[in-house]
Amino acid sequence: MLALARRLLWAAASGAGWVGMGCSAPPVEKPPAPDMAELVAVYDTPDAAFESGDASEIALAIALIDELLERTELRERLVDLLAAVLREATELSGGEDEMFDLDFDAGGYMIVTRICSGWTLPARPDRDANGAILVTATFSQDGLDPIVWGSAQACRYRVGDALIELDQVAASAKAVSVYWGKAPSELDVSERTLLVDLNLEAAIDSERLALDIDFRSLEDGTLEYRIPRPGGSIIARVGAADRVTLRASNGTFDCDAELSCGEARASEAP
Repeated sequence: MLALARRLLWAAASGAGWVGMGCSAPPVEKPPAPDMAELVAVYDTPDAAFESGDASEIALAIALIDELLERTELRERLVDLLAAVLREATELSGGEDEMFDLDFDAGGYMIVTRICSGWTLPARPDRDANGAILVTATFSQDGLDPIVWGSAQACRYRVGDALIELDQVAASAKAVSVYWGKAPSELDVSERTLLVDLNLEAAIDSERLALDIDFRSLEDGTLEYRIPRPGGSIIARVGAADRVTLRASNGTFDCDAELSCGEARASEAP
């Protein structure tokens, strides 16, 4: 993805920049962010129990999500896009790029449009041909708000030889929502925990798939997946040597690649 454009709207605290005797800046109504509180809570405290007889179903669910993220490189591309949002916010606030030091005078929002790189080589920025991702970020005098979200418009790009297209689900207003927590300017995006909720339609080499999934990317790049189960969800973390850590309402379990699991000792639990 390349060729960044932006549209910025903010409420000026003093009305500076507006022409006319006695005029002041009109108030800006920030668009409401998606409600991610329930999803954040489930990742922090899973609400379904793990049963050993469910291991094969859970292993299949992990493998499917892992494959989709690998084939589309969505985690890497989202990190790149969110870093661009921070750069734009830094420029708007007058802060330093390297520190992402944000100091807004008032509240408002910004819309960052990322034109996708397309399928041809070399890549060329052409929105009509390649589509785009539009990301909305809101802010206040305290900095950027904890959630950003966006829409997809037939975004085309390559992963190796694979041709990827991401598009909006017709009934959904938000294709991707990201919780990056309080004061996201303090760290580079790649060093932050990101909770990502996807509701996309994807085409991979013309094979159409629904990407109605969520995942959490931790500071070290490790991924956690929410696995729906009867009565709630458990959280699966894939580590080195394909070992899996499962967090459930009835404890934390350490599993091998085949999901043969034993309850983790307290020192091993995340």
